[in-house]
Amino acid sequence: MKYKILIFPLFYLSYINGYDLSEYEAKYKFESNEISITGIREFKKNQDGYEIRFNASNLIASLFFSSKFSINNDEVNSKTYDVKIRPKFLKKNQSVIFNQQKGFVESNGHTSWRFEFDNTGLLLDPLNVQIMIRTLIKKGLNSFELDIIDMENGGSKTYSYAVRKDETCIVDGTEYNCTILERYRENNNRVVKYYLAKELDYMFVKIIDISPDKINRLELKEILSFG
Repeated sequence: MKYKILIFPLFYLSYINGYDLSEYEAKYKFESNEISITGIREFKKNQDGYEIRFNASNLIASLFFSSKFSINNDEVNSKTYDVKIRPKFLKKNQSVIFNQQKGFVESNGHTSWRFEFDNTGLLLDPLNVQIMIRTLIKKGLNSFELDIIDMENGGSKTYSYAVRKDETCIVDGTEYNCTILERYRENNNRVVKYYLAKELDYMFVKIIDISPDKINRLELKEILSFG
């Protein structure tokens, strides 16, 4: 079965919404061709809604990513998405604001753009889209499509997702049953593989982003709190 969300939706099986997804705080390691860095990744509820963030720093780099949003009836309503990167080889700040009432999204910083969107639908960012992925996988869907904002140029891009197999993952000496999900686009050589642990409410254990010229990896090292 194929499910399409036009960053812009949701359904299927028994009723599950974002509130049923477990919150967590965990230590993750990010590796790329340029850096290797360990930081704290969180999915938390606060008085204004929800936030996913990743914060890491060492002697040569600091990385900060944050998505703030609300969840209503299985719909992720984006509010802000912020990026701050300060390694020696690259400095990048970008802040995206979702104006749901007026129906536009605006970016300032590293790239500046503004575009209008249909505020009767959903518009997701690179972090809160993971809430939709966890929800859809938890519902039993094996393939679907999601549209995600284009951080460089504005607008959105459609990505296809497909479950490939299940396999055992080991994190900090503990075995988990993982669903392997792939993200891809037609006529594009970039593939992203997600490892989602069933016992952890389909929390991301590993993400491997493979392009012809580079590989980025985010991997769970230690769970600090869950649920």
